[in-house]
Amino acid sequence: MSRDSIGQLLKHEREERHLSIEEVSSTTRIPRRALESLEEDRFEDLPSGVFVRGFIKAYASAVDIDAGDVLAQFDEQSPQTLPPAPLATVHSRRGYGAILLAIATAALFAIIVATFALVRRAPAQDDPIELSSAVPCLVEAAKVERSSCGPSTIATPTESSRS
Repeated sequence: MSRDSIGQLLKHEREERHLSIEEVSSTTRIPRRALESLEEDRFEDLPSGVFVRGFIKAYASAVDIDAGDVLAQFDEQSPQTLPPAPLATVHSRRGYGAILLAIATAALFAIIVATFALVRRAPAQDDPIELSSAVPCLVEAAKVERSSCGPSTIATPTESSRS
């Protein structure tokens, strides 16, 4: 194995196989920027040492060279203490999601209650007519040819039918 730097070795092997950096990125699922940093030996731009070793192993496998040899060379050449990866800052994103959900739930509840109240209350004009009050009107209609109750369905004798 040559005494080139790890980055030069990996880049040379990639170019020998006519692979683009995008193809290696797609194969290894390592972001292009991380692969470029690896090829340029800028290990400080990469996450912690464990990730760097993983990236080297994946890259070596993608260009079909022995990952163990490359990692051994990396251990010889690299500083023993790579800077640790910066801790990710966790932002509390409380936002307004819970408040909006509570408002939407209350509005939906109010709509359901209002709809139920409107459906349950029957309008006054739709009340059924009491039949006991309609019977005297029909009796009166039978006695008189015309009634104020409306047209009668009871046949009454007329002048032409009497003769």
